[in-house]
Amino acid sequence: MTLKMFKQKKAAMEMSVGTIVTIVLLVSVLVLGLILIKNIMCAGIIITDQISAGVENELKNLFGVNDYGVKCMGEESQEIKLGDGGRRKVFCVINVDETTKYKLKVKDIESLKGAKTSVVKTWVLDEDWSGTVSSGQATQTILLLNIPKNVDDTSLKIDIEVENENTGSIDTHTSYIDVKHVGTVTSAMC
Repeated sequence: MTLKMFKQKKAAMEMSVGTIVTIVLLVSVLVLGLILIKNIMCAGIIITDQISAGVENELKNLFGVNDYGVKCMGEESQEIKLGDGGRRKVFCVINVDETTKYKLKVKDIESLKGAKTSVVKTWVLDEDWSGTVSSGQATQTILLLNIPKNVDDTSLKIDIEVENENTGSIDTHTSYIDVKHVGTVTSAMC
């Protein structure tokens, strides 16, 4: 083997090692970039994993200075959207000036569009609440839904019966909640 052939093989070997190192670095940067993009997209696309504190604060703001009682999410022209593919809470805020016993009962869940009502009722994991609320505001989960992935956009009408056991008064609250499909890309990514 001549010196010239040896130098050519050595140069070829150095070039292939350099190429391999470059490819490994590029793939690493690509993977890190994809992870970053995935996290940003999932945070931006998935509507809720849990109801945000902002929705709860908006609901609490519906109470006036001397306004007491129960207000549930999705009533009084609030636009509430839940994402599919997980457990979602529907809650009510109770504002009282003295210790009061309440019963909150889901009277009916109806699908106005999208998934059939019979299908929507299978999403219910837990419903109803009863207990005592001390003075001030308390947030109580009235309904826990397990919404499957890839559902059609659905509008729900939920009738909630609120009984103040201290006074015996019974009111009915109606909540309107939209369930949105987060998309095939998001379902695959998140």
